[in-house]
Amino acid sequence: MGNYNRFYFSDYRNAFTFNHFMKNYTYIDLFAGAGGLTIGFGNKGFHLEMANDIAEPALNTLKKNLLKTHPDTNEERVILGDIKELYKHLGNGDVSYDMQGHMVIETGIELELRKKAPSVKDNKGIRKILAGINHVDVLVGGPPCQGFSMIGRSKKASLEERTKGFIDDPRNQLFKHYLKFAEKLSPKLILIENVKGLASASGYRDLIEKSLRDTGGENNYETSSAILNAKDFGLAQNRERIFFIGLRKDLSEKYGIAVEGIFEEIINAKKEAIKLKEVILDLPQIKANPKPNNYSEEKELSFSNINCFGKNMSDGPYKELLGEKDSQSYVRLINTYKERLEFPERLYNHKSRYHNERDLFIFKNLVPGKYLNDPENKKALSKVIYGVEIDAKGNRRVKGFVDKYFKLDAESVSKTIIAHLELDGNSYVHPGNIPRSITPREAARIQSFPDWYFFTGTTRNQFKQIGNAVPPLMASLIAENFKSVLDRINENEK
Repeated sequence: MGNYNRFYFSDYRNAFTFNHFMKNYTYIDLFAGAGGLTIGFGNKGFHLEMANDIAEPALNTLKKNLLKTHPDTNEERVILGDIKELYKHLGNGDVSYDMQGHMVIETGIELELRKKAPSVKDNKGIRKILAGINHVDVLVGGPPCQGFSMIGRSKKASLEERTKGFIDDPRNQLFKHYLKFAEKLSPKLILIENVKGLASASGYRDLIEKSLRDTGGENNYETSSAILNAKDFGLAQNRERIFFIGLRKDLSEKYGIAVEGIFEEIINAKKEAIKLKEVILDLPQIKANPKPNNYSEEKELSFSNINCFGKNMSDGPYKELLGEKDSQSYVRLINTYKERLEFPERLYNHKSRYHNERDLFIFKNLVPGKYLNDPENKKALSKVIYGVEIDAKGNRRVKGFVDKYFKLDAESVSKTIIAHLELDGNSYVHPGNIPRSITPREAARIQSFPDWYFFTGTTRNQFKQIGNAVPPLMASLIAENFKSVLDRINENEK
């Protein structure tokens, strides 16, 4: 690729109006989850041909918001089902895994997901949908990577054996099914997002790049990858993820477009991270949920009640709850979609979880941004009972995860919002004076979801959906650069 002329997409991008970029470039979103990439690509005018995931609550969220994000896409094209069955409707052969002799048994969690998801193997309606899609401009998705967990792997195994296990785990081969869609539909551009950890897993980054380069026969792909951190792109979150981009080789060669240049343009769009206080402190300051299993709508209190622990949908108007603070630049940014600023009528998903008295004491006495073993957290550490060791001088220290309790710092950025928030929020304590962990809406704000984006399902599952998503603002940036590449190709092919 080094011989190709560099093309700076920003110069070309500025020559086009919003109406021009509403050209219906098409895309498919696989492993779509709650829709982080879907929001980003829809924001830049891309038409969603189809979305798929195996997690029903996440897809319910995507469907709930589809009329706003993609009004021209029929809900039946958001398909719940296992991609291992779905791809077979393409009719282009079986998937072959790259195994090294260490097959890993699938987890009970994944097997349960498959049991819950309806079979799509013999679904004639889905087959008809896929038969009607002959080509898309872009394929995007984040194949899951649960197999990178060291939990359950033998401690006696050598480093070489463990890293081979990373590649052999069938959960880490789902990208092969994803690439079957690229093989069949020959998209001009491909995007894969995944956790940073696979970059250091033996051979796995190379395996994905090689598989992507070899996809599509003669029309295979020029490929590059990079680790991007959300805080480098104007978000209040330290979130590192690896992104793979594939550009069809015939287009790369014909128009002199270097796939590395796409990453260069994305990286050139870096901006200073904003502080957490600009992201969540304008939201109503609610209390912790006073009782366990207290999440039904009937148990909620009005935001006007001093004991309010939040509501899944506010009883009062959004603008009254946030007052004049809704004019904050970040809030206006995340609520702008297709260049139109829009606030919701109500505040959604801003409800706190239950914490016991010991945890509330710890929360109250944590120093923002300091780990438990920091001397300033001595009072908070005094009530921690798990994973604590006492040295010869009587000093308490936690071993293992020093951030098992952690208060976010309003003057800095948040830790990575992860799916583990579904289980507890002890590592994501709100920086305000009222002891509690963050709410799903606060997590969504940190991830850059619009306030009008409503998350369905239980409060716990909302956290999982949000933690698994690509931040929509980052997705929009990538989509903008993809659109610039497609614009150049389109103009030259006229």
